[in-house]
Amino acid sequence: YRLRQAGYRIWMSGRTQMVYYPRTSLRGLYFQYLGYGRGRAKNVLKHRVIPKLRQMVPLAVFPVVLLAAFSFVHWIAALPLLLWVAVCLGYGLVTAISQRNADIALAGVPAMVMHFGWSVGFWLQLLGLGARGRAA
Repeated sequence: YRLRQAGYRIWMSGRTQMVYYPRTSLRGLYFQYLGYGRGRAKNVLKHRVIPKLRQMVPLAVFPVVLLAAFSFVHWIAALPLLLWVAVCLGYGLVTAISQRNADIALAGVPAMVMHFGWSVGFWLQLLGLGARGRAA
C-alpha cells in the first residue's frame, strides 16, 4: 500500500517462491482468518481507507449470523444466513463438478470458516472488542 502511494510499482515474478502450510483443522483456519480480519481492520483504521467491495462483502457474514439468532422472532431473519451457506456450499459443489474432482465438493465449508473468521476479526477490531495480539 505505502509503496504504491509513494508512486512505486509492484511487479509479480514467477521466480518468487513461497511455501504454504495448510491448517490442520477448521479451528486453526478460523483463528488464522480472525487474525487476518483484525489486521485488515487495523490497516483500514490506520490509513483511513474504504475497503474494496470484495472485502466489504465478507464483512456482512458476522452480522448475518447474529441476525439469524433472531429467527425465533421471525423466520425471515435466517434467510441471509441460509443464502450465504447455500452459495458457499453450492460454489464448492459446482467447482467439484466442473473440475471433475469429488474431493473438493465440500470446499465451501472451509470458505465459510474463512469468511466468518475474517468478518468476526474485522468487527472485533473495528469495535475495539476482544483480545489483542493473538497469534494465528
